[in-house]
Amino acid sequence: MRIAIDYTAAIRQGAGIGVYVRNLVAAMLAQDTENRYTLLTSGRASSERPFPVAENVRGRDILIPDRYLNILWYRLRAPLPATLFTGPTDIYHGPDFALPPLGKRVRKVVTIHDLAFLEHPEYAVPALAEYLRKVVPASIEAADVVAAVSSEVRRTLIEHFNTPAEKLVVIPNGVQPYFRRITDPIILDATRYKFKLQHPLVLAVGTQEPRKNHKNIIKAFHQAQRQKQGPAMLAIAGGNGWLYEETQQLVRDLHLEEKVRFLGRVSDHELITLYSLADVFAFPSFFEGFGIPPIEAMACGAPVITSNTSSLPEVVGDAALQVDPHSVEELAAAIMRLLQDTNLQEELRQKGYRRAQHYTWERSAQKMLHVYEQLGTGQRNFASEASVS
Repeated sequence: MRIAIDYTAAIRQGAGIGVYVRNLVAAMLAQDTENRYTLLTSGRASSERPFPVAENVRGRDILIPDRYLNILWYRLRAPLPATLFTGPTDIYHGPDFALPPLGKRVRKVVTIHDLAFLEHPEYAVPALAEYLRKVVPASIEAADVVAAVSSEVRRTLIEHFNTPAEKLVVIPNGVQPYFRRITDPIILDATRYKFKLQHPLVLAVGTQEPRKNHKNIIKAFHQAQRQKQGPAMLAIAGGNGWLYEETQQLVRDLHLEEKVRFLGRVSDHELITLYSLADVFAFPSFFEGFGIPPIEAMACGAPVITSNTSSLPEVVGDAALQVDPHSVEELAAAIMRLLQDTNLQEELRQKGYRRAQHYTWERSAQKMLHVYEQLGTGQRNFASEASVS
């Protein structure tokens, strides 16, 4: 078969959907040498994030900026099918919420990562939320298969759009196999020294934006660090996003400049080391379609605290402490509970190792390839692919 995939997010985005697209495509290519793939991107691939190299893959740059393509495809609905750029295609996969105009004979797959733009618009960048409100319903309607990243997202698709259950599948995120606990004291000490970290250490990972709830993490840390056996430092790894200034201002307002470290974007190796150093990993996000960091942290042996909302209970199971993300007191109490109970730390660490093994890119790629194969044979009912496993 000839399969075209919108690879733009993989080229443009370091985290989030970019991680999903890069890793899912790489895992599919590692297993599939028969089908022919065209990876399409708006703008040019970079040396930092190039097209993958394989005999059955070709990359195609559309030298039209995203903004103008979005106007043509999603605002004007111009009859400019993506197959003009991909060439003849049997299946087209839009892994980033949207499907462009395509011929009727092309089988269509779209991946939906969450419906935050509908359920929690207060946590979404207004321009992005407006764009998604326009393109997502049309893309779901046009798709032969709608891939959700969790059962929770599948449920919300049925609730909001009455999406037929038979065209819904669940293809979750995964964890790269190199996310494993580091115990080498030289490596740990080098990272500790580089970022000037102290123990007990609370770690948070994610772009600084309201949805990630860093402000309540900081407030909870502020409460906990004043208690006996409380944490000494909070480290936040992630780039600056929407309204990040408010998060950094809170640190100044609470006079925590010496106790809170903003690390910015870090490499995967640094991230794995940070997870391995963390005494507590806190991810009380208000809303997630999946939430990769808690599973990465578990793979690296960090005891995890996360939210009891959206998809996060489904993802972490019983391998993490779950709290109300709106409650600073609950989060502070969970931090103290973990720091004071070494048996609980070890229990969550062992459960976390097992939980992380459930989410691999290899398994997700196998499932996506099976969906492609079924589409190629004319399959129209995908109810059997609704489970996460």
